[in-house]
Amino acid sequence: MPHTARRLHAWLISDVGRNKMSRLGYEASIAELKRRGFLGQDEQPAIPRSIPSPLDEDPHGVSFFRTRVEGDLSGLSLPRTFVCRSEVRDCRLIDTDLSESFLCWNDFIDVDFSLAVLRGADLRSSIYTRVRFVGADLSGADLRRLTFENCDFTAAIFVGAKVSRSQTKGLIISPEQKKRVEFSWFSGEEPAGG
Repeated sequence: MPHTARRLHAWLISDVGRNKMSRLGYEASIAELKRRGFLGQDEQPAIPRSIPSPLDEDPHGVSFFRTRVEGDLSGLSLPRTFVCRSEVRDCRLIDTDLSESFLCWNDFIDVDFSLAVLRGADLRSSIYTRVRFVGADLSGADLRRLTFENCDFTAAIFVGAKVSRSQTKGLIISPEQKKRVEFSWFSGEEPAGG
């Protein structure tokens, strides 16, 4: 590991990871969502078989639709979560697994995705304002049709992330990160639910 990468890794462990708890499994994460008031006591969502979509018949698994999400959702395993037409504000999702989640048509404001797993997630057609992706894994994520404003991508992983060239102005990443991105000239279709 190069010297700069070692220093950055040490910083992540000391700064972001200092209060990092071990990530809970899915069942324990559902119990924690109930305890924190994000789910009703009788709700028991199952993980969908694929990335959820607004076109799917219910249930979507863990789902936030036309609502406001705030608070601490750190250290949870919530793959294939559905978040659509919502405002996610002042929310901590540190070290949370949101792989293959549908996160489209939302406003993310002052959110911390540090060390989060967003592999294969669909983040299109959303606005990200003052969002931290420090050390987050965005491998294979769809980052087209987005607006990024004052976001921090320090040490984020972009292997195979889909990005349209027209939006690189708001996506401020290192030359090394850019080498890992799949750039396209086209923004692609809008996600469902628009």
